[in-house]
Amino acid sequence: MEISSLNQAPLDRSPNSRKVVAFLVGLAFPLFCLGSGKPVLSWSSGQGTARGEHVIEGIRTMDGGFLAVGRTMERVGRYSDGLVVKIDDSGRLEWQRTLGRPGAMDEARCVVEASDGFIIGGTINKGGRSRPGLWKLGRSGQTKWFRTFEGEGHGAVRGLASGKAGIVATGYLGFAEAEVPFIADEATGFLLKTDAEGNLLWRRELPVSQGSKVEVDAGSGRIAVCSTAWRFSGGRDNQDGCLILFDSLGKTLWTKYYGGADMDQFFDIDPCPGGFVLAGHSRSLGGGGWDAWLVRVDKRGNMVWQRNYGQPMGGDPKLIYDECYCVKATADGGFVLACGSGIEPENVRNRRDPLNVWAAYLIRTDGKGRESWKYLFHKPRDGHNAAEWVVPYAGNAYLLLLDSDHLGSMGEENFGFLGILEKEALSPGKRP
Repeated sequence: MEISSLNQAPLDRSPNSRKVVAFLVGLAFPLFCLGSGKPVLSWSSGQGTARGEHVIEGIRTMDGGFLAVGRTMERVGRYSDGLVVKIDDSGRLEWQRTLGRPGAMDEARCVVEASDGFIIGGTINKGGRSRPGLWKLGRSGQTKWFRTFEGEGHGAVRGLASGKAGIVATGYLGFAEAEVPFIADEATGFLLKTDAEGNLLWRRELPVSQGSKVEVDAGSGRIAVCSTAWRFSGGRDNQDGCLILFDSLGKTLWTKYYGGADMDQFFDIDPCPGGFVLAGHSRSLGGGGWDAWLVRVDKRGNMVWQRNYGQPMGGDPKLIYDECYCVKATADGGFVLACGSGIEPENVRNRRDPLNVWAAYLIRTDGKGRESWKYLFHKPRDGHNAAEWVVPYAGNAYLLLLDSDHLGSMGEENFGFLGILEKEALSPGKRP
């Protein structure tokens, strides 16, 4: 799970703390849905290894299945490998592959589909340093090639998009640590383009410490990068969400910032008619803690509206963290957000409170960001669940990707998959 601290960029939560909290919980919340809509669980599955995983993002593939990427830990030490999992449309495993070499920090962070396979971005260890890199996998997961991009310090590719006759990537370089952080403060963000074989065509430096996600307009070739930037306002440092637009050759057209006087972070972007929708989490809105944050902008980057969402199960807004790492526009003009909701171990006051155990939190909105329905997957007796990504498909279906302590039989912290259907109505008295 990706977790934000109250006063700084997100930090990792200790796995041991998570286990202790989960075992102390004596109650079990069922799977349920709230709101005016009718989302129902169609299927669930868990995939991975026995060593612990963290899922980052995924796509629907041309064959109707899905592919998810993230990391798996190695048997010895604090090293990791990239993990790629391919499932069919019912969550059954088709294949999985690890990427990288033993005794190093390797990680898969993002993926796009090519006509003959998949391009995966992340970090690849070379010469003892984590380098921004790309892998090309065939349809069955075989590695066709990999590329690394040189620079100071450690780095990673964090976002990918398919551009005209090539691949566009964003990320960071110059970081002090090999492991990929939530926000690479004091690093240098980059935007680059390669040809279809991953050969570098050009690279540009960003005015922020990292590029988080990137989108390319198919018609004009213009490139949009979202990020988080440190700013100074109201007599103190704070973070704002940031959106930068480039032309097809990487020339900056404009840079816009969004947020209030507190901490506001962007982690994802998706195009929509007339502009973009951006998502992350914010402390400037809501009740003093982190709330999921959705921002709609026009094609010039001017804010049209913003919304915040939080505390789907109640609780103290100052203690509950509601974090969003993915937003997707839907075919009807609305939006869907993948979030997590829970209390950080350092903020726990009542150790038997089920809210200490994280819930996967899916939010569906209309075109103005007004909530249509929300869906929670909360199993405090079994362990944590937090949604990291969502893939809308087939008009009324969603694949929710989550870090799960219990889905699957491999052990804690696996790739969790939920197939969710949005139904217009349920029979009276029946539960999903």
